Amino acid sequence: MPKTANRIQYCVPPIWVQDHASQCAAHFLNWFRTNSTAHIKDVLRCGLKGSGGLVEEVEHWLHNCSEDAENGEGDGGYWEPSYGPWTGGRLPALDIAKVVWSHTRGWKAEEFELYGQTIQQRSEYVEIMSRWQADLNNHSVSRA
Repeated sequence: MPKTANRIQYCVPPIWVQDHASQCAAHFLNWFRTNSTAHIKDVLRCGLKGSGGLVEEVEHWLHNCSEDAENGEGDGGYWEPSYGPWTGGRLPALDIAKVVWSHTRGWKAEEFELYGQTIQQRSEYVEIMSRWQADLNNHSVSRA
């Protein structure tokens, strides 16, 4: 009898890490998704190499990751020490940005928030938020 594995289903496809650039791209996307939808839209609107675009955003992230790694505390919020030592090294931001650009082609800004989340995690989150909103609405109605 064939063994069936439980496949993890993601809301948006994760990057398949094959090399150093894709490893950094995956870490970048994990951070980038935490930005506001408005900021992500602005970056996407500027394109890959335009002023304010993805290459500049990756450069900003690389610089701040290096600073977090140097102080070893991750207090800047860019590089979590539990990830291990910083491996960005001298990898050009353009190489990382190209991987991100290629992988996310066609994504809407709102979809970046979903990066790394499984469908099950998202469903649980939506359920909790729905209950929370219903509790707020019930509380507001009872006060009126």
